[in-house]
Amino acid sequence: MAEQAEHRRRSSPVTAAVIMACWLGAMGGLIALIPARALDPADVAFLATMGAVGLWRWGWGGLHLLRALVYLRHTFPMIRRRAEADPNVAGRHVGAVVLSWKMGDEMNAAVYGNLFRDILDNGGGGTVVAAVSSEHDMALIGHVHAMIDVKGEIRLAFTLQDGTGKRSAMADALARLREMGLPPDCPGILMDGDTLVAPGLIRATAPILLHQNAVGALTVDNTPLVAGRTIDREWYRLRMAQRHVTMSSMAMSGRVLVLTGRWSMFRSQILTDASFAANLLHDVVHHPRLGRIIMLTGDDKSSWRWVIEQGWEVTYVPDAVIYCLESLPGKGFVRDTIGLQKRWFGNMVRGGIKALAMGRARLGTFAWIALWDQRVSTWTPLLGLVFFGLAGVMHDPLFFLIFMLWVMLSRSVQAAMVGMISGRWHPAFAPLIYYGQIVGSGIKIFITFNPNVQKWTRQNTGGGDPAANVRGDSRVLMMASIACFISAIVLFSNLNDPSTRFDFSADRLAMEMIHGR
Repeated sequence: MAEQAEHRRRSSPVTAAVIMACWLGAMGGLIALIPARALDPADVAFLATMGAVGLWRWGWGGLHLLRALVYLRHTFPMIRRRAEADPNVAGRHVGAVVLSWKMGDEMNAAVYGNLFRDILDNGGGGTVVAAVSSEHDMALIGHVHAMIDVKGEIRLAFTLQDGTGKRSAMADALARLREMGLPPDCPGILMDGDTLVAPGLIRATAPILLHQNAVGALTVDNTPLVAGRTIDREWYRLRMAQRHVTMSSMAMSGRVLVLTGRWSMFRSQILTDASFAANLLHDVVHHPRLGRIIMLTGDDKSSWRWVIEQGWEVTYVPDAVIYCLESLPGKGFVRDTIGLQKRWFGNMVRGGIKALAMGRARLGTFAWIALWDQRVSTWTPLLGLVFFGLAGVMHDPLFFLIFMLWVMLSRSVQAAMVGMISGRWHPAFAPLIYYGQIVGSGIKIFITFNPNVQKWTRQNTGGGDPAANVRGDSRVLMMASIACFISAIVLFSNLNDPSTRFDFSADRLAMEMIHGR
């Protein structure tokens, strides 16, 4: 398939070598320029990066890495062995809802072809409802089905999307699936129409779901196949590597924090529950200042929350993979990634408001803390940038170099640890981690004060809703909060202190007085 061939899994090794050489050269140059005092653990410049906030962030990140390692090396392999030894969970009927909005002939043929083959490979037959954008899509998918399912083991039905958004399309498709009926306690799939399932995916996941009576849904590892430049590809790969670590960590508590819309598996009684579809269609957030906010995006957060509210656990299968066909919209890397992160972090903020309302008892302690940490991490990535930036302006420009070196060293360590756990690494990960932290922090601050602003990246829905506009009071509150944040850093760090403790030139002056040079 020509379109699929443009989506590559890995970048050129030559590009990786060039980025690595530039990165190491820059770090070496900074080390040569910075005075020894700045690297003294007893000095203020060093301690500023390792204060209470730094200890919390690194400690929390290290805990996630440790939990992920335990889950991947010990807990999940034990779950896998027990599930595969259970003869009662294999070969069940499979239900699936696939949402395909203007995907194109080649992508539809590949996505549905892979899905049909995987259902047949699992045994037990299946029921597939395809939510498509045209009758042409119906004819094409019907032809692919007839070519692959020659014995008629898979029932295929269609719903036609009206372009008003993913939630309404999903609700219509779930209603059609409910009408067709599914056997009790069998696996059901919700997936997007640009997701390629790996061979044997259902056989690898359905036993994990059905063997554990407390588990209501699960999701799997994502491998992005990206069309575009190296920076586009590695940005997506980094996000999926970080996702793999976080999902593995949260799975230790049976509470992964999202059921990814690209591909997730549910028990059939969940998918065929009318209130599940109603929750997806009419999910709202009641904000104390902005009032009732209708959830446009974030269906994966809505489905996750409904499953948790019903008392089910939600887990992660790290050794099963789907391939996501990705490409940035083409308006420029910064603009494209900001647009996507506005949607993702908006879903996180709006979903987090409702999730925390469930309370610690329903969520579990670790998931509850993780959701609160999402709020704290809105501001913490900016602490170092603001402190060292102000110190460089108010005291000594060397603080700029110190901060650059700290960022390069610390993010290199983060990239290495993520790569060790996820099995994915690239030299571009280190700068992209910092880019994601700083830009993501700014986006989260904006969304925190404007949770009503939301729209799809590739569908023109939501942008015309006056309730989705930035309000004047939101803008004032955001700017006041930013001013308070900067003032607090100046106050608690004593940056306005006129003494020499922030002045690196003091060491040079002392040496000149002592040695006369």
